[in-house]
Amino acid sequence: MNTYRTLLLLAVAWLMTALAPAIPPLERVITIDLRNERLGVVLDRISQAGQFSFSYNPDILNENSVVNLRVANTTVRSALQQLFTGSLTFKSRGNHIILLKADEPEEPKSFILDGYIIDGRTGTRISQASIYERNTLASTVSNPYGYYRLKLPTSLPAARLEVRKQAYEGETVRLATRRNQTLDIQLRPAALETPTVRPISIRTTVDTTRPVAIVTPPVLSPRTADTTLPAAPASKLKSEWQRTQEQFTNWLLSQRQKIHEANLTGDTLYRDMQFSLLPFVGTNHTLSGQVINNLSFNLIAGYSMGVTALEVGGFLNIVRGNVSGLQAAGFANAVGENVTGIQLAGFLNANRKNFDGIQAAGFGNTVGGDFRGVQAAGYFNLLAGSLRQGIQIAPFLNVVGQDLNGVQVAAVLNVTGRYRKGWQISGYGNVTLGNGDGGQVAGLFNLTKEQQTGPQIGAINIAGSIRRGRQIGLVNVAKTAEKPPIGLFTFVRENGYRRLELTPDELHTGNLTFKTGKRSFYNLFTFGSNPGVSQPTFLSLGYGFGSALDFGRGWMINADLSGRALLYTGEQRQTAGTLLRLNTALEKKLTSRLALVAGPTLNVSLGRSAPPLWVEANRTSGFNWVGFQAGLRFCNI
Repeated sequence: MNTYRTLLLLAVAWLMTALAPAIPPLERVITIDLRNERLGVVLDRISQAGQFSFSYNPDILNENSVVNLRVANTTVRSALQQLFTGSLTFKSRGNHIILLKADEPEEPKSFILDGYIIDGRTGTRISQASIYERNTLASTVSNPYGYYRLKLPTSLPAARLEVRKQAYEGETVRLATRRNQTLDIQLRPAALETPTVRPISIRTTVDTTRPVAIVTPPVLSPRTADTTLPAAPASKLKSEWQRTQEQFTNWLLSQRQKIHEANLTGDTLYRDMQFSLLPFVGTNHTLSGQVINNLSFNLIAGYSMGVTALEVGGFLNIVRGNVSGLQAAGFANAVGENVTGIQLAGFLNANRKNFDGIQAAGFGNTVGGDFRGVQAAGYFNLLAGSLRQGIQIAPFLNVVGQDLNGVQVAAVLNVTGRYRKGWQISGYGNVTLGNGDGGQVAGLFNLTKEQQTGPQIGAINIAGSIRRGRQIGLVNVAKTAEKPPIGLFTFVRENGYRRLELTPDELHTGNLTFKTGKRSFYNLFTFGSNPGVSQPTFLSLGYGFGSALDFGRGWMINADLSGRALLYTGEQRQTAGTLLRLNTALEKKLTSRLALVAGPTLNVSLGRSAPPLWVEANRTSGFNWVGFQAGLRFCNI
């Protein structure tokens, strides 16, 4: 059994070894101590220690030459550099290292700088460190074994090598020579900030005989007005939009650029001008995300940290910081911070934070912060923050996530999330989820969830409270209203006027009338019939409007004007004509919900008309008469 277990462990170990990634020969660590030894012997010892083989032409070196080599826990690369001192070059292929004769031009135009980035405290090699030269913007990233290689021009007047890595202090190295050289650079770990901890007094004795009351302190809002929409939805809209933009930007960047951005958070470079083909192919190379340009020209797509004057892109412009001036792209502009100036795109403008100026796009504009200026698009405008001052214009949709201080104009829909100070104008509808100070004009509907100060004009108007304004439309609905709405149907829930009347008159033994609106102006809907009366009899349907005057102490007088259509209900079943009716009625409340009502009516027949029950029928011409009605009225239903 022990034999089987041993074999199983050996098989598992072999399998793990086979599946583990092999270390390249040049990165394997060896220890060699040879003095006055033949070169051929030294190469054999190196290959044995590193478990690889050399491949070279014997004509390029003298195997019988005597050399010294003393290295301890050093990579094969460093050992060969020490052994050949630049006379030979080498590269790895599989488990072989190929030795080649070094080409040495008489006047080199560039030189190679290589070496390892090393942790100064532990001695371990650091991968994914950023190494760059500030003047040429030449840059590289250390490989998984900490090795870097950088090519620089020999004409460089003053070369400074900058090394950066997250969680390490930055290092600047001045180069004294312009020759090929190996330079290992040590980085010191950054000092960690120690958080300040305040002492907490803890009571160690508890009286278990008394119940413990848990008191939740009141949450005080920092604002007392115009905050009806909670801050959470608007903040969530802003954060979600900003996160989406970051993901879109990261998708376009190369892996090396992402590493540079993570390492070079505190480094900002400046250039007068940039030319680029793609975000990672241009005059700013892979450091484009750290460069602020005065002028930026991008054939297909460009990427930079900032623009201070002008940026033009054939397809796409991406800026991770701020933009000032003019930015124009054939397809889209994407900006990670703030924009001040003019932004033009054939399809889309996407900005993560605030915008001051003019923004125009063929399809849509999006801003994650606040906006001040003019925002115009061929389809939609989306603003997650506030429109501080300006106008939004779009054929389909305008959205302001927080406060509006300006004008929204859309063919279909305007939406404001929290507070509106200004106008919403659309062909279909306007929505304000908080308070509205200004006007709303729409072809179909207007909605202000809380207080509306100013007019609402549309087919359907809905508001919480109407102050210093008026609703004008077919249907008007409000919680409260200072001025009476004007329309075919009006309903004011709290301080409105509502009556349901049961009043017989000389034309019908039963009339049911509903009045709704404000006391100074209301709509009325009426239905009349003659139950229990022999044929022929009539039905009437009517609509009108009226006004009431309150005398106090339960007394009120109404004046109503209505039109009624009169219909036969007998065998003829034909229209009997129309009736214009003016009636006044005196109301006396019996209780808060019930009142008696009575008063005279003036009736004007238009065309063929039904007479009152006590007047002889006239089938050929119209006639007029004075009548009377009385009954019960149900108040504030």
